[in-house]
Amino acid sequence: MVVRPSSRRRKSGGFTLLVAMGVVTLMTMAVLLSYGVVSREAGTQGDSRRRKEAFFAAEAGMAEGREAMRLRLGDRQTYGNVLTTLGAAVNEPGLAGANPPWFEVLPGAEPDGWNYLRLVQESLTAAELSSESGTPYVEYPTQDNVRYRVFVRDDLDDTNPNTDTNGQVWLMAVGEVLNTEGRPTRSIVQALITNENAPAAGGPGCVNRGCGPDNTFNNSQDPRSPDTTLVRSFR
Repeated sequence: MVVRPSSRRRKSGGFTLLVAMGVVTLMTMAVLLSYGVVSREAGTQGDSRRRKEAFFAAEAGMAEGREAMRLRLGDRQTYGNVLTTLGAAVNEPGLAGANPPWFEVLPGAEPDGWNYLRLVQESLTAAELSSESGTPYVEYPTQDNVRYRVFVRDDLDDTNPNTDTNGQVWLMAVGEVLNTEGRPTRSIVQALITNENAPAAGGPGCVNRGCGPDNTFNNSQDPRSPDTTLVRSFR
């Protein structure tokens, strides 16, 4: 005799199937939610790391730019001649037509004009390519995506933005880290640099040493007048 399932058994089996599908759905949603949280956390940490790298690149560019400006300045008192020797003003989107104009301090050797902080294996020592125990590194970051540019502009001490009269200019360094998403992480630092060359004092005779207008030390401004008694010299 064939025993056919009752309606109560069929209802119980359908309910069990619905519960199982609900549990599977909840687990799937929990996994997807966890994956999203982990992905966002990884993205946040990656952005923080790239921001630090961009800032350090900008700081490195600022240090190199300050030294380049010091060498270009020489013994001059103002940066006017330095601005004129930097060539034409930067004519790029966002900087074209700026007032005062921006000038490139460290033009990059790459076609894009950037300076890259690449690690070249041939320039590294054996200690830098291995761990403390002497095990060679299989892979290490080469910093191919880290770069910087350095600009200078006048501080508007006068009406002419292409000249300098007070010995001060603004130096700007831009650090940038590229990523696979196409959105670079950028950091900008700037500093007002001041010429520290002391003006040279010149004059005839002993004026530089504090003597009077008659080229003698016997003057009213000297608190201790020289002894005018006879001075004998012996050979």
